Amino acid sequence: MATSRIERFMSNLRENLVDGNYYEGHQELRAIAIRLVKQKKHQRAIQLLYLGALELCQYNQWGSVADLTTFMINIYVEEKVPVTDESKERIYEIFERLSQATEYYPRVYEAAIQWTIGAMGNPVGDTQLHHFVGSIMRQKMRFQEAEQHFIVGTPESPSALGNMLFDWAERTGASDYGLFVARGVLKYLAMGWYEAACLCWKAFIARMVQDYPNSVVERTGNQALQSKLGTVYYVNDHELINFVQLLLLTVERADKSPSSASARIYGQLRQQYESRFGINSNTVHSILDIIAEKYFGVVIQRQQSIMDIVNNLFAPPSRPAVTGATAEDMD
Repeated sequence: MATSRIERFMSNLRENLVDGNYYEGHQELRAIAIRLVKQKKHQRAIQLLYLGALELCQYNQWGSVADLTTFMINIYVEEKVPVTDESKERIYEIFERLSQATEYYPRVYEAAIQWTIGAMGNPVGDTQLHHFVGSIMRQKMRFQEAEQHFIVGTPESPSALGNMLFDWAERTGASDYGLFVARGVLKYLAMGWYEAACLCWKAFIARMVQDYPNSVVERTGNQALQSKLGTVYYVNDHELINFVQLLLLTVERADKSPSSASARIYGQLRQQYESRFGINSNTVHSILDIIAEKYFGVVIQRQQSIMDIVNNLFAPPSRPAVTGATAEDMD
């Protein structure tokens, strides 16, 4: 099938759409794509499905758009299409339009992520795709979904997550904003990505200093508190924010020795603050166990492996993002 034939099929599709024959146009295009796949003309099928999905976007035919895009991604999987800027750009362009259709969007981005996992041979897939999806979910104020993607995103994701977590705390009117920054920082630490935990913290605390300057006191003058974190703060009336900062300061000094001073301080922090996470205490306990082993050499017997716990913590949420005035569960 030459390019001119694709253009002819697209012209026929446009005529159907202008006449309001959305279903007929969708089905005809799908049938042609199936025929191309059977003929092993996979690149042409991909191009047709991509162009057809974009056309249907103009008429808000989101179910058809999701179907054609998923079909295209399935071809990616079956033909082992590599994860390149070109192959991702097709998905990005459709995603930006489809994201307004919350009923269909998750099915498509989940298929895309699974394609990158298989193609790249790693547990999370393409980090740029995760960051892209997270950014769109943040724009839609679907914070819990965005969080799942930022956690495994690019080096730009931690700062984006820190800013989003502050917005999330603002939206709920939480009594302790520390519950929100802990979501990002603790999970990054559990993954062994200390730099990301720091970036998430810095973005969050910068917003706190900007919006609530009277609640934040600088403590950097104390030589003992010099840190990669830069300025060290005490935040009034948000004890869990202070806990998160103390945790980062302690992890920075960790040497993987369970008998070290930093390990002792870590244990004291857990004893003092863990129960203050309320309904999230069990989740925080599991994450802090992982952090204890990863940074302080404290081996804790557990029924699940570290990866099982982390995977459970990153599982897709079963509830929508913030709907009320209380924080949602950490997982």
